[in-house]
Amino acid sequence: MPEFPPPSDFLGPHADVRGCVDLHMHSRCSDGAREPEYLVEWAAALGLRAISLTDHDTTRGVKAAMAAGKRLGVEVVPGCEISVKLSGGTFHLLAYFYDPDDAGFDARLREIADKREGRNRKILAALGELGMPLTYEELLAEAGEAVVGRPHIAALMERKGYVKSRQEAFDKYIANDGPAYFEKDTFGPAEALAFVRKHHAVPVLAHPYWLNRGSLEATEAYLAEMKDLGLAGIEVIYPDHDEHWTRGLLAIAERLGLLVTGGSDYHGGRTKPHTTLGHGEGGGFRVPAELLDKLRAAARS
Repeated sequence: MPEFPPPSDFLGPHADVRGCVDLHMHSRCSDGAREPEYLVEWAAALGLRAISLTDHDTTRGVKAAMAAGKRLGVEVVPGCEISVKLSGGTFHLLAYFYDPDDAGFDARLREIADKREGRNRKILAALGELGMPLTYEELLAEAGEAVVGRPHIAALMERKGYVKSRQEAFDKYIANDGPAYFEKDTFGPAEALAFVRKHHAVPVLAHPYWLNRGSLEATEAYLAEMKDLGLAGIEVIYPDHDEHWTRGLLAIAERLGLLVTGGSDYHGGRTKPHTTLGHGEGGGFRVPAELLDKLRAAARS
C-alpha cells in the first residue's frame, strides 16, 4: 500500500476512526486529488468500516472503488453528489445505494455533465473580458479525466498567474455572486429528488449549512419542503458544521423524521487541504457506523 498522510497532531483521540464510516469524499473522477482505489486503501489503513465515493455528477469511479473495497475488506457504498438548482446558485444532493449497473442513472448524469461545457465556456469568455484569457483546451488539460468544473478553472487561473490562489479565484471571480459566474443547467429540486427515488437510491441533502438560509429556523422550513418532495435525510456530521449547527440539525432531523449522515468531504490537494479522510477538517468528529446501518435500511425499504 502507498504511504498515507498522517492525521495531524491536533486530532488527538479523534485520530482513531476504526469501525467508523465516511460517507462523503471525492476522487480524481470529479475534483479530488486521488484515485478511487487510493481512497479505499487509505480507509482500510485507518480501519474505517465503510466509505462512500460521492464524486460530483458522475459515477465513474464507483466500480473501481467497490472492487478495491472487496479486496481490502472495506464496504464501498455507491454514492454521487448531484448539483441541484437553487435561487442564486446550486445545492448538492447525495444519492446513496443506487445500482452501479443502472445505465439509466449514469446516462442522465452524463447528459447533465455534458451541459457543463456550455457553462464553462461562458465562464472562460467572461474571464477573458476581465483580462484573463483562458482556452478550453487548457481547461481540459487541467481537468484531465475529471468532470470539468469551476475548481479546474480556479486551478488554471492560479497556474496562469491571474490569481494567487484558487480561493482568490472563487472569491473575486467565479463564486455564485462573482462577475464570471453562470448558473448550471441542471436538475431542479423536485426533478432531482424524483430522479434519485426513481432509481431506488436514497436522497440526502449535503451540508445544509451551505444552503445559506441564514438560520436553523429558515433551514428547517426549506428541509420540510424538500421532505414533501421525497428528501430522506440530511448530512449533519460535517466539517463546516459547528456545535450549534450540528445540534440544531440533529433536532431538525428528529422533528422531520429525516435520516442523519456524515462525512469528511475529502478532496485532497489544495481543495480543503486540512481535511483528513474519516475525520473532517481539523478532526473534531467521527461518523458512527450505525448511521450507515439506518441508511442501508432505508435503501432496502
